[in-house]
Amino acid sequence: MSLGPIAVTIAVVFLLIGLAYLVNSGRGPRPGREVPPNLAPYLTDEDLETSRLNKTLTAALFSSALLAISLPLYFLTESGRQADFVELFEEEAVHIGELIYMEQSPENPEGFGCIACHGAEGVGGGADYIEARTGASVSWIAPSLNDIFYRYDDEEVRYWLIWGRQGSPMPAWGVEAGGPLNDQQLDFVIEYLKSIQISQEEAVTAVDRKVAAELSTLEGAPAKIDEAIRIQTNELAAIVSAPERLRWAEDLAEDLKQVLDDSGTGLDTDLDGLSDDSETLINRISELAFANVGTDATPDTTAAADRLILELDPTDAFSSTDRTGEPVPDRRAAAVFLAELESQVTILSPLAANNDTIREASEAALANLESARAAERYSVDLAALADAAFDGRVDEAERAYGLYSAYCARCHTAGYSAGPVATLEPGSGALGPSLRDGRSLVQFPDAEDHYEFILNGSVNGQSYGVNGIGRGWMPGFGAVLSEADLRLIVEFERSLR
Repeated sequence: MSLGPIAVTIAVVFLLIGLAYLVNSGRGPRPGREVPPNLAPYLTDEDLETSRLNKTLTAALFSSALLAISLPLYFLTESGRQADFVELFEEEAVHIGELIYMEQSPENPEGFGCIACHGAEGVGGGADYIEARTGASVSWIAPSLNDIFYRYDDEEVRYWLIWGRQGSPMPAWGVEAGGPLNDQQLDFVIEYLKSIQISQEEAVTAVDRKVAAELSTLEGAPAKIDEAIRIQTNELAAIVSAPERLRWAEDLAEDLKQVLDDSGTGLDTDLDGLSDDSETLINRISELAFANVGTDATPDTTAAADRLILELDPTDAFSSTDRTGEPVPDRRAAAVFLAELESQVTILSPLAANNDTIREASEAALANLESARAAERYSVDLAALADAAFDGRVDEAERAYGLYSAYCARCHTAGYSAGPVATLEPGSGALGPSLRDGRSLVQFPDAEDHYEFILNGSVNGQSYGVNGIGRGWMPGFGAVLSEADLRLIVEFERSLR
């Protein structure tokens, strides 16, 4: 029987009992029984108007007075409570924004890893990236975020968070652009970014350091490209040798499996489960693996080659050590060695299967790097710049170039963020328009308008210069750069030909 009918029956019984009680309680008193208080006549006015009534009225008066005083006090302190709530909400928003900014982990499932590129507390950093034009592996310069509100307002920052930056490692984060973060999460990130902003004094002080860094980068650009060429050459060598190394890895892994299967037979001096002959064969396989599977072509394979070195001693059951220096049983060391060989098979298989395509891309990247080294399109003749735009003052020319590179080149010089291996001529154009061939003079016939534009930036929908319509993409630098520095940038940009 289901519980429904039982429940209904119980409810009906209780209802009937209740009705019977009400009917019975409404009947008059029975003879011989005391009259209930609610049915007995109440006290007369003479009995009521005593000190008891006065006490009751006095208590009511004081209660009314208390309400009359406390309600206005509550109203007067409401704004403070609201302010405290707003502060508490902002603190929580900052905390959630920080969690989003950090790396994802079991302890922080809300993390989206902004810190990986932009650094702890937004100091700036880099991201591994394949630069599209050259095909080279580069460390893409990620800008600092701890000074971003000296360049952009809230809505402009929100725009870049939502849409990201095409042609860079910065993805679209907003749901509107197909990203994972909704509007409230973006609000939290913005609040966190506000909380880590450095003081204006610190931002201004950082200018000289940034200028010096750009000049140092310019000086070290040839060596940087040479290093990239060396790495790319080694990577190409690793790709070319992948099919041969794969064959060695597969064969040696099979040989090692066979040795381990047969290792229980024969003399075992150190009683470690590996016969003396087996240990000798394993050492020989290790030598062959190091020579033919491992390579010094790239850092990754260098580490792999080191892990292929194994020298077992038939008289010592613990003749190997792990990375911490702790002794490892020989049989376990042999098992780890086999796992490394099998790992190399897994790594080398796609390189061997797609060798022609991958090799072609690597050769093209190397050719582009060598071309960049020969052309030196990133270079700037500071002495000639001084003569052309700064009346021969080389110090002003150097500072002007450093300022432009630190604050403008990310958007106005192609390849800047990818480093010297991909950087083209200053002002060649990227996210922002090209400034070469006198285009600044066309856009701003009056140098003062040019200065005001760099000072304040663009405003979405508002005109600037000659037929320019702002989108809010151009930041203003008046909060961190002095008038003298801004005018140096103006002269530099107007000198680009």
